[in-house]
Amino acid sequence: MPISTDSAESIHQKVTMVHAMMLVCFIDGPMASQQIALIESYAKGLPEFHGRDFQQYYQAAKVKATEARGSLDRAIAFVSAVESKELRHKTFHCCLELAHAAGVPSGAQESLLAAIRDTLEIESELAHTMQEVIAAKFDHTIL
Repeated sequence: MPISTDSAESIHQKVTMVHAMMLVCFIDGPMASQQIALIESYAKGLPEFHGRDFQQYYQAAKVKATEARGSLDRAIAFVSAVESKELRHKTFHCCLELAHAAGVPSGAQESLLAAIRDTLEIESELAHTMQEVIAAKFDHTIL
């Protein structure tokens, strides 16, 4: 299904979710094609993106990133557009997973995750639990 079958609000929410995931990958430098593919796989794992053309959401999220004009604070502020509690939780979860997927998150990623957590108003206890579970999931030392 094309992006146009969604309501304008639904499109905006999904673009913002992709934008947040892009920030986590972009914070340490330009995104590689593998990171874009990883973002796409996480997005497509969510029911909100099922049967949708990810590239259209990705291209719209790139425009949103450009609108930040190099300001990380402005780029993070865009994340506040995710309105429902369920989508805020999913967005933060995907951001955590992306940060841990390549190994231990960098200091810049940790700071960004904290800012995203605060912007999305994720409760501290829930954020901590999510972080512990995802860190354990990607801990290769327990194999």
